[in-house]
Amino acid sequence: MKTISNDIKLLEQNAINKGLDELILMENAGLNLAKLIQKEAKKIRKNFKIKKVKILFLLGGGNNAADGLVALRNLKNAKAYKLGFRENETFKKQEQILENFGFKFMQKEPKLKKFHIIVDCILGTGIKREVDEKTKQILEKANKSKALKIACDIPTNLGFLPCFKADITQCMGALKEILLEDFAKEFVGKIKIANLGVNDKLFSPNQNAFLLEKKDLKTIKRSTSSNKGNFGHIYIVANESAGTLAGLGALNFGSGLVSLVAKKSFSPLLIIKSSLSKEASAISLGMGLENLDILKDEILQTIPLVLDANCFLSEALLWYLNREDVIITPHPKEFTRLYKMCFDEDLSVEVLQKNRFFYAKKFAQNYSCVLVLKGANPIIIQKEKLYVINLGNEALAKGGSGDVLSGMMAALLGAKFTPLKAAKNACLAHALIARKYKFNKNSFDAIKLIKGLKCL
Repeated sequence: MKTISNDIKLLEQNAINKGLDELILMENAGLNLAKLIQKEAKKIRKNFKIKKVKILFLLGGGNNAADGLVALRNLKNAKAYKLGFRENETFKKQEQILENFGFKFMQKEPKLKKFHIIVDCILGTGIKREVDEKTKQILEKANKSKALKIACDIPTNLGFLPCFKADITQCMGALKEILLEDFAKEFVGKIKIANLGVNDKLFSPNQNAFLLEKKDLKTIKRSTSSNKGNFGHIYIVANESAGTLAGLGALNFGSGLVSLVAKKSFSPLLIIKSSLSKEASAISLGMGLENLDILKDEILQTIPLVLDANCFLSEALLWYLNREDVIITPHPKEFTRLYKMCFDEDLSVEVLQKNRFFYAKKFAQNYSCVLVLKGANPIIIQKEKLYVINLGNEALAKGGSGDVLSGMMAALLGAKFTPLKAAKNACLAHALIARKYKFNKNSFDAIKLIKGLKCL
């Protein structure tokens, strides 16, 4: 897991208070950026048989650009172009040091297509407004270039268009929350974290937000002496098609028994039931379900639940939100309905998608259940604990993938995982399967997702 921060200024001040002054932090940031560029340049030389890799830095005038100036000092054959931003004192100091070593800045706007690597050191996390027209034109030209694009800390103009479309974003010191918003996924590329002279756990201690990685996955473990009863009896309440997908998701993720409360199933592996049982280890319900009266069933009061899909059409859902053994799994449109029910405020999908962390945290501050806010980067949160997954891809944007996920969560609940652990591990496995799919993303579907569970 990697820690996530939404207040990098506080982290930097804590480091400064412990003796790592701003210049030391900047020196470490620039050196790490230079090392990354050298590593990528070596790959380009090897893969494309190029003797001299041409590197261009695009510079603003603040601390982000000053990091770039330090990197320039540690590189050979790199050029830099200043975009005319007002320069702060830190930038001027690093600029003077660089010039003392004989470095000269480009005076005319460079032809970006001539460079193999373009490094974005224009603006950092402190800027919340759109850039000017001249900078927009530079960003558009950079994005059209075939060069490898590296962003220092954050792609310039993130949250607006055009945005620098990085292949790699190197975070300085800590992973920024904004880079994991859904709207950022298209622009940040691969995220790397630079060490500023102190490891990230010390740099950002006492954090409650984490980015999950492949190595964090925990699944159901089977011993040689186990039997099906050791892994729970899952009940799925859904329509036939969605219920079959959810049931097979649960079964293939480790459940011992799976029953579907429906008139029929599309798989002989699922048991057909006419009603719920108090013996259920966990229940997943709502997928394609038209009659939501079942939300009033007293059996639901004592069994761990996954509430999905059509459940967000019923205000009966509100009865379950303060239960710690309940997982709710809305996609953005469903969350806006939930938000209206909970806070009596209108929320558009567009506003939500620009502020997913804010609204997920607001919900968790008021309710005890586990929230899985689906999206390009799913957010899993319960009270103060928050997890994000950025390993999934567009292959999951298919009907049925959410149904399978609900069954997977129920499987882990039935195997005695805590609701928070069930949610984060199911979401992580879900993303990893799509990531492993090597064929055309358009050909991925829920059946392939279920089959992919065997490869975890």
